Amino acid sequence: MRKFLAAAAVAGLAVAVMAGPASAHECYNTSRSAKGNAQIAAHSPSFVGFDAVAMGFLTQEVGLCDAGAQSLLVQLHAAVDAGTLDFDPGVVVSIRVTQAGGIDNSPNARAQSNLVNGKGIDHLADNPALNEFLGEHIPDAFGLCF
Repeated sequence: MRKFLAAAAVAGLAVAVMAGPASAHECYNTSRSAKGNAQIAAHSPSFVGFDAVAMGFLTQEVGLCDAGAQSLLVQLHAAVDAGTLDFDPGVVVSIRVTQAGGIDNSPNARAQSNLVNGKGIDHLADNPALNEFLGEHIPDAFGLCF
């Protein structure tokens, strides 16, 4: 039963991640400095730190308990620190406005290639390294919830 629930959760994550651009703004600026991220997060309600966005997604959309979601974030930060995950969890995420002209809805292949190129505005839902990490570790995080 536990394996079934974990598999269902990963399948649900895949659906949620694929639906991300249609249902939410999850843009982040890969070029902004750490100081710039701290300033914008402190002064704009439209931008929230990655950890807060991830906790909301993991608990509300994926269905993890707080302990499972927090454990997953600790693992994510450890993987970043170890150099095994190429992602900056220090980014702030746009939660209210569309950045980069809404290119996630563009049929243009060149525009689509800019969704996660590490330059300028990128999108969480389209980040393959982040999605692979989450898909691999969410089943274990669910184990903390039962």
